[in-house]
Amino acid sequence: MKHFLFLCILMTMLDVFLIVYAWTLPLFPEGWRTKVNSQPNSLDPRVNNESVTGILIILTTAVTCALWTLLFYVDLLVPGLTIP
Repeated sequence: MKHFLFLCILMTMLDVFLIVYAWTLPLFPEGWRTKVNSQPNSLDPRVNNESVTGILIILTTAVTCALWTLLFYVDLLVPGLTIP
């Protein structure tokens, strides 16, 4: 259970990092932003950074919420498996 809790915390930290990165994207230089967003229909992060970042935030948030839900379910409702 400690390893699963550690995994949940790591995924939360990754999710927070991605959200902060997305919020700071407008602070980057305009030349760099136009360079990394030059092909809006691509899934390559080198040429479509903002869209891929948004998709990645959605996916990591969904996985993180599922992990925390599973952790609390196991911790509260399964007898014998608790976080010491």
